[in-house]
Amino acid sequence: MADKNDTDEEEWETLADSGFGNTDLDLWNDLEIEESNTEEEEWESPDQLDTHLQEIPPAPAPGGLKHLVRIGACNYCLGRLGGRSLIGQEMVKVGAELRTQVEERDSNMVGARSREEWCPFCENLFEESVLLAKVIMSGLEGYEFSRLQLGAQFPKDQTESEDQLRKRFGAAGSAPLKASLMDQVAKCLRELDSGIGLVNEKPEILALIDLLTMNVNLDIRSHHIYGRYRKLERGVPQTRWPCRSCKGRGCKKCDGTGQQYQHSVQSLVGDPLLPLFEADDHAFHGMGREDIDVRCLGRGRPFVIEMKNPKKRNINMDIAMAAINDGSDGAIEVDNMRSSQRTEVVRIKDTPAEKSYRIRFRMHSLDENEDRDYKAMKKAELESLCIEKGLKKSGKKADLIERLEGKTTEFPDVKTITEILEGMEGCVLDQRTPKRVAHRRADKVRKRSVISVSEITVEIIDGVPEVEVNLRCESGTYVKETVHGDGGRTNPSVSGLLEARCEVMWLDVADIHAD
Repeated sequence: MADKNDTDEEEWETLADSGFGNTDLDLWNDLEIEESNTEEEEWESPDQLDTHLQEIPPAPAPGGLKHLVRIGACNYCLGRLGGRSLIGQEMVKVGAELRTQVEERDSNMVGARSREEWCPFCENLFEESVLLAKVIMSGLEGYEFSRLQLGAQFPKDQTESEDQLRKRFGAAGSAPLKASLMDQVAKCLRELDSGIGLVNEKPEILALIDLLTMNVNLDIRSHHIYGRYRKLERGVPQTRWPCRSCKGRGCKKCDGTGQQYQHSVQSLVGDPLLPLFEADDHAFHGMGREDIDVRCLGRGRPFVIEMKNPKKRNINMDIAMAAINDGSDGAIEVDNMRSSQRTEVVRIKDTPAEKSYRIRFRMHSLDENEDRDYKAMKKAELESLCIEKGLKKSGKKADLIERLEGKTTEFPDVKTITEILEGMEGCVLDQRTPKRVAHRRADKVRKRSVISVSEITVEIIDGVPEVEVNLRCESGTYVKETVHGDGGRTNPSVSGLLEARCEVMWLDVADIHAD
């Protein structure tokens, strides 16, 4: 008994002390192993196992061309994907030649296209290119144009599917479906009209083909006209001003016109052009603008009028200008009109042109027609009023009131007025946004320069000076505020320097130095 236990213990110790792979005991000898004829197998990459199509080479290999024919590629797609140069050759003819070569090598490929209803690449779109060209020409009937651009909208799944197939089976560098189809439609258009002008940018008309519905949508680009206008009457705004009551819908106050004012420079220029260009509407772009009560004289203000959705473009500008000038009844005049481009709108808007003005103002006593309760005013308001009247703002409130109540204005003589105005030449103004436009413009201080002062005329009428003067100012200068000061918001001002209240009687834009 003891011997048997000793023997088992020795056998166990032998197994426990042996290293892996060194024992003579086969731990798997009790398993039944099925016989296999397989020898050492080479494991293939998953990329090689996912589909048998990886065995097919892309075109222009013979096997690749044969596969294109087998899956039903049309002659157009066979031509663009086959890897043969298309320079000086028609895509469909090249495809037919490649198909013939494949059929000569393998007679089983004869009639392969007829066995497939749809080309897997273009879904038979190339066969509709003549029809699409005719639809485009039908839509363009009645429109004048010299620059036509073609575009296409494809269903997303169709473009993605074609792209994958083309990259897998087509020759390297093969043209995509969209570009090739547009080239084919363009070729058909030229066959229908040899004089049609096709471009890739800045078109007058964009013909957009919807390949899902097989419809063609025309995007008619605006026609732009440059010119200069002179506004000869006051009370005419530059652009259309919707009625404040009905917001442009039409009401009794505006006589159903929807406009606050009967005429505007925009309507006087654009309305006579609508029937000439057979356009739907117009938009006006001016190099700045003048107030409604300001005339614009001299060479006039540059502008671009945009005619929207026009059918006609080749209009004689002399006829157009005559239609505008004859129909304005002397309110405006236009000249220098010519065809333009959208890029000129940007130039018109962004050009900071200096301007010359002729302005007339009347001087008044600072206390004239004033009936104010200074004691009810706050000290800050009294200080602001002292600044406006050219008085010191230091001291207590009582001192400010006494100073304001005792101040009377004695008008300077003609020589002094002239010298003060001449001294403004080269002056830099600090102009805070005027009260009259503060509701629609940022409230900030702008620095503007008075370039020159000339042709000063001073008349004494009933003891009160009235002054006319030419001011040439930097672009963006508030000229009326330069004269009356706007309650101290423009500094220095003519009113502050003359120590008098200056009432602007009228203002004219004498010239716009844009050239």
